[in-house]
Amino acid sequence: MANKPARDWVYLAIISLQLAGMLMLDLVAFYPKALWEPAGAPLHFLVGVRKHYLASSGDPFFSAASAVHKAPWFVAFLYIEALVQFPLAAYLVSRLASTRRMAGPAELAGLAFGCLTFMGSAACCYELLHMGPAEVAIEKKQKLLYGTYFPFVVIPAVLAVDMFLRLLVRVQTTSDKDKDE
Repeated sequence: MANKPARDWVYLAIISLQLAGMLMLDLVAFYPKALWEPAGAPLHFLVGVRKHYLASSGDPFFSAASAVHKAPWFVAFLYIEALVQFPLAAYLVSRLASTRRMAGPAELAGLAFGCLTFMGSAACCYELLHMGPAEVAIEKKQKLLYGTYFPFVVIPAVLAVDMFLRLLVRVQTTSDKDKDE
């Protein structure tokens, strides 16, 4: 079997980081409160992770004091993340961690994941870009925009195009075989 493209290892690193972020920040609100809210709860350390992240980043999307935190579009994105992106990310990490090249189903999952992540992160970037100092501190805005959210616009877009091109070759090859028969 042909060698696995090096960019797949980059995708593995990025999606693994995103999966960890989902589990430790984004999706905590969906966990039963008894697991993370009380001081003696088994996942209570996630409260500290969230507090540290908020203190260091000033991310308005995760601040309960921010209006955008409860904005319907953002809450809808969290549901999409929980129900679609999370399972796709877990599946992709399992496929990308293999030394074998990705197969068609994983490439299709990568295309869907890349498109969803690009769209959600682009919306967050656009919202951040238009936030004033009342919503996000000026000194934290650039880091949030270009260091936290923008990479999850660019890399998933590259992933989606890459997966589309890989799938296109498969479809064209199958289509050419059908014409020959």
